Amino acid sequence: MRFSFYLKTSLLFALAIITFCLPLFSITTAFAITPDLILVYGRDTYEYYERRLNATDFTIAEDFERRKINAPISEKIQLVTRLVKSGSALKDAMLYCFPYFAETVERASREISALPVNAEIRFYPDRYPMFEIKRSSYGCRVDEDRIYEEAYYALSSGIKRIGISVQPIPPDVTAESLSACTRLRSKFSTSYVGSTDERKHNIALALSRINGTVVNAGETFSFNERVGKRTASQGFLPAKIIMEGKYVEGVGGGVCQASTTIYNAVLLAGLKVREVHRHTLVPTYVEPSFDAMVNGSGCDFRFINDSKYPVFIKAYADSATATVEIYSTPQENSIVRKSLTLEMGERPADEEFIDENREYTQGLAGGERVKVSGGAPRVKSEGYLVYTYADGRREEIKIRSDEYAETTGKVAIAPTD
Repeated sequence: MRFSFYLKTSLLFALAIITFCLPLFSITTAFAITPDLILVYGRDTYEYYERRLNATDFTIAEDFERRKINAPISEKIQLVTRLVKSGSALKDAMLYCFPYFAETVERASREISALPVNAEIRFYPDRYPMFEIKRSSYGCRVDEDRIYEEAYYALSSGIKRIGISVQPIPPDVTAESLSACTRLRSKFSTSYVGSTDERKHNIALALSRINGTVVNAGETFSFNERVGKRTASQGFLPAKIIMEGKYVEGVGGGVCQASTTIYNAVLLAGLKVREVHRHTLVPTYVEPSFDAMVNGSGCDFRFINDSKYPVFIKAYADSATATVEIYSTPQENSIVRKSLTLEMGERPADEEFIDENREYTQGLAGGERVKVSGGAPRVKSEGYLVYTYADGRREEIKIRSDEYAETTGKVAIAPTD
């Protein structure tokens, strides 16, 4: 223990002297014209030459003598052997007697060592194939402890060349692990076949801004952040929205159907929902307790990717249907939704009004009627997720409880001339 402490102290002292006290001694030419040892890695070679140091200070000269710095290689190796037998690590003992050998090892390590390259995945939801994976590559590090061992045995036996050993460094992310993330995890669609062109436009626009989203492990998806403000300057059109329990005209009407579609796809994918809000009225495009209302006043839909792998979202719309697909690693269980209606009131009578401006009754004879909007009763409901596991077990988990207000249907009457 005493010697080991002394050895380390002397080594640090010597390195400090060499680094900061160069004016106290001078380096003369190498002992030999040919290298004393050559490190080989493939076609690359790294030469090591013994150096003679002339000390002008007594303390330094004494340290050099004690460490056999200027002694023949054979004497230095004998000292290394004694140090190792007394309990020193071979690398420490070599550096004690061959301090400049570290320069050669470090240069080789710097030029040979390389960091691993992780595999990368790119998501192109609108083309085939949708995923493009760039393969990973191993890195390597020089096995410095092994070099010192090989150098010791080579210098002991007069061998002039030794090979450089390297250790592989595996990448953290491989193409195989990323390939497992390209499986269809869930798919959900809602219909808007009876919607106006303006409402269809808004739904398709919102989905287009979600399409291609990648949610990495631990990240949170926000519908409002991804879609942006629903304004005319952002391309959204006026359409019916629910406000204070009534259907009124508003810019961006229909966007809640996009948020509802992705909400249900997220549920079926087994991801963790962090924020969801119900509508005031029962929506017509999804069962009670499975809607997701969003607006610009603080109501958002958010979920977190609580898995270890990225989640990829494909979202699209045609003339009649909004669809969201979620890709990641395969699920270990199946999930289905269950909407349970606890209470339902009476459907209120439709409200009739004279369509003075012929907004809804153009072409109709006076007194003819046309349904403008349907009414709905008050509803109290619960939403469940039903899990079926690989071993056949089945489990129902309640995820929310909701109450929806009743709404009155409207019937327009064509005015008489």
